Amino acid sequence: MVTIDLINILIQCGLKAPSADNSQPWHFEWNGTALSVQYDTARVAGRTFPANSPATLLSLGTVIENIIEISTYYNLSTEVSWNPETLSTTSCNVKFSFQCPNTPDLISPYVNHPVFKRHTNRFPYHKTTLPKPVIDSVSHLKEGCARIHLFDSQKPIREIARFIKIASEIRFQTKEVHEWLGECLRFTKEDVKKADGLDIRTLDLPPGGSMFLKLISSWNRMKVLNRVGMYRFLAQIDAAPIKAAPAIVALIAPATPQGALDAGRLLCRSWAYLNEQGIAVHPYYVVADQLARLEAGVIPEKLTPRVTSLKRDCTKTFSITEGETLHMLMRIGYPKRNNPPKSLRLPEHVVFSDHSKQ
Repeated sequence: MVTIDLINILIQCGLKAPSADNSQPWHFEWNGTALSVQYDTARVAGRTFPANSPATLLSLGTVIENIIEISTYYNLSTEVSWNPETLSTTSCNVKFSFQCPNTPDLISPYVNHPVFKRHTNRFPYHKTTLPKPVIDSVSHLKEGCARIHLFDSQKPIREIARFIKIASEIRFQTKEVHEWLGECLRFTKEDVKKADGLDIRTLDLPPGGSMFLKLISSWNRMKVLNRVGMYRFLAQIDAAPIKAAPAIVALIAPATPQGALDAGRLLCRSWAYLNEQGIAVHPYYVVADQLARLEAGVIPEKLTPRVTSLKRDCTKTFSITEGETLHMLMRIGYPKRNNPPKSLRLPEHVVFSDHSKQ
């Protein structure tokens, strides 16, 4: 029997999954036989990516991976079902069905599982070359049609840093995306207690960086500053850590809903493995986002030629084949700061409804 205690553990596991700007756009529901994960339209619509966007589906894939990992830990047989035909800008969900051959021991120290130790580290890394066994292990990870392309030599890493710079320049000139960033930043202790969004302590900011971010979080101010090239300055800052990274991981998968789910599962699996090896991970979605926005036809007209050129260069560097796309980049390396601050997660009562007793 799958108990509510076990379901609560699975919820905690799902909450640990990464999401765009820590938006945590999911709501979990348990009806006594199945656990469903749905896009929480009422809470997040208009504040983050829509339900049917590649970014949201990528995040959903990480939730699936986490829940399956812990289900396996507790000897649960888990079946995942979803219908991509129901996708819309406000609707996205999957359902988990479980079979429990043995009563699980809930005393087990599940919090020591790699799923619960996975974290983002945006601070500087050492230039130390990563061990070949680790590089080989990560490079060979796959999920469905999703695969990994790992780069650990200077020439392609410099090229990827150039991609980040171009994509960031475009992002800082795009009203919608910039406003989302401003909405997700958490500057004060009271804001941080909301437990969603990005705690600015998790960012590698110089002295005065917090005040500067607060200044530019307004699109009206950013628009004025862009006239003197502010977007170029900020994009250069974004790209600098990539340029100095000992290695970069690229996740490639079909440009389909299932491809995004597979990429999300692979993202979470590789990330947890790297953290387990003492290797830090910093995800970069900005390039994948611009490619997805180009596909959706929502790039500002004056910026479209730059993104079209970026897509052509990415196709070559990442060996992207017909029908595939880049879903995520990760900067990886041994961290100079081993215990970085971590953004909080929403409390269970906000994201979970138990209908099993109704």
